[in-house]
Amino acid sequence: MDEGGNGYPIMKTVLITGANRGLGLEFAKQYQADGWKVIACCRNPDDAPELLESGISVSQLDLLDFEAIDRFADTLEGKPIDLLINNAGIHDRSKAEGFSGIERERWIDGFKVNAMAPVLLTQTLVHNLSASENPVAATIGSQAGCLTLYDSGGLYLYRTSKAAAHSAAVILSNDLKTLGIPHVCLRPGHTKTDMGGSDAPYEIDESVRMMRQVLAKVDMSQTGCFLDRSGALIPWNMEKDLNV
Repeated sequence: MDEGGNGYPIMKTVLITGANRGLGLEFAKQYQADGWKVIACCRNPDDAPELLESGISVSQLDLLDFEAIDRFADTLEGKPIDLLINNAGIHDRSKAEGFSGIERERWIDGFKVNAMAPVLLTQTLVHNLSASENPVAATIGSQAGCLTLYDSGGLYLYRTSKAAAHSAAVILSNDLKTLGIPHVCLRPGHTKTDMGGSDAPYEIDESVRMMRQVLAKVDMSQTGCFLDRSGALIPWNMEKDLNV
């Protein structure tokens, strides 16, 4: 925590989407442990037992409902947000689902949550971010969104929506730059989550710890960048799989 003019510590506030499990849950737990005020958001708070057991306040937020995003932002009017982490995501139900198994409605939902919602939520919370002395906004990205790595078929939902999310993140960064709010896209790596699977090489607590270290150092010089969990700059047209 930072200190105010009177010498007393100022509690910082972080808002995290998709906080009921995986990376979002770990972000919430680690920031709470460090004394931050955590606004943990998920579609169904009843599906967030670990958050509730940790004593973290859970806010209901359905990112598929854009009007609900506006209503949620209204409840935070006048409250500074120091860090916004757009983490929520939808992925293909199975890697086995390929060309013949495309779920049309779920694909649309993937674009709404993965690509559109981060922009719309950030837009509605821009005044909250501007009220912070050192605001930072971040969107969780993935190398699955890098077209230069596509050497196989399938995973249409996740790949295409993440490619769109990367594009939206760069455009959003340019808009936020004029407001003095840095925005970066973060790659957590292939981590042991429900999405990443138990065979993933990276432990979730370590990936989140490393990303938090990166976020703590983000400034305007990095806005619009795609950063690895180590803080290394990743080219948007990467030519090799970083999980190898």
